[in-house]
Amino acid sequence: METYTLPLALLDYVPNIAFLVGALFLVRTMRLALGAPCSRVCMTGSLLIFSGGMLKATWKLIYTLGMADIQWMSEIQFILLAPGFLALLVTTILLARTKPFKAPAIILAIAPWKIPLLAIMTLSSLGAQGILTYISFKRKAPLAASLFIVAVLCMLGMSGMASGSEQTVAAQWIEETMNSIGQIAFAAACWLLYRNYTFEMTN
Repeated sequence: METYTLPLALLDYVPNIAFLVGALFLVRTMRLALGAPCSRVCMTGSLLIFSGGMLKATWKLIYTLGMADIQWMSEIQFILLAPGFLALLVTTILLARTKPFKAPAIILAIAPWKIPLLAIMTLSSLGAQGILTYISFKRKAPLAASLFIVAVLCMLGMSGMASGSEQTVAAQWIEETMNSIGQIAFAAACWLLYRNYTFEMTN
């Protein structure tokens, strides 16, 4: 059983909140560029991802405080994140296809049922952020693109640490810090991309 400290458990909320901020701007960008139906799909996927992350963070906090070990709160993360990131991937593909506006954890160490969900989650997340990076460069928003790249690198770094190192408290601090930086970068990049779209529509 993994050991957590209270500050580490509280830190787990930071990347989830940062993701929600970024997702808010991404949903608004989808509404501007693609309309309400696509933005709703993006919002649904974002809420699934946020819910999965918050349930895992809350499980960690409750467990750290010695109140209970509610395993379903930890395990359901995979069930929610896989379709959530898949929805983000689909909507970002559609966003990439729009024309510019003319006017206004190591696989062997996890339960077998998690493997396909983890694969969908990882590939969809990488695909979505890769497409967002492409869109940002295409729309001449290099800072947004750079921040999306930072988010991807942080995610890859976390995956590498999870598969190649013992889950000590120190290692978890590094992973959570990396996760927080990545999600804050994602939030800032989504905001910059949203500003890019709104500026073009108002000029």
